[in-house]
Amino acid sequence: MIKNVPINYPTDEWLDRWIDTYMDEHPDEKISDFNELRAQAEDAWWLNEIEHDRPTPNDLTPEQEKVSQEARKGMARRAVNAYGKEVKRERKPNEAKQELINVLAAALEKYGATVVNPERQIDFVWNNVAYSITLTAHRPPKK
Repeated sequence: MIKNVPINYPTDEWLDRWIDTYMDEHPDEKISDFNELRAQAEDAWWLNEIEHDRPTPNDLTPEQEKVSQEARKGMARRAVNAYGKEVKRERKPNEAKQELINVLAAALEKYGATVVNPERQIDFVWNNVAYSITLTAHRPPKK
């Protein structure tokens, strides 16, 4: 958002035009509460301001934004046990996938195959076109 830009509030003329347009587009709708219709018009104004990246009264100050960013830093995904303690998860290497990737890389060696990820991807060039092979191990079907 642009800093030091004044907030534009909806004018009575703009709100009246929006209400008139709304009533013209919805002639069968019976309006019992004009305050509710005016609130809808104000919502439309603020949505338009947000869409055009203009400041609104609900925007955070730079200090509040900094505090918000600091608070969100600690919200990264992490493994937690039943007692709320953080647990370090170690990923076991999938030796079957590594072996398959090595076999495929050896078969494509004459095409300049390079193993990008030893359990996932091989890149090679064939007829001046670059290709990638991605290996996926599917889970067994549910019973």
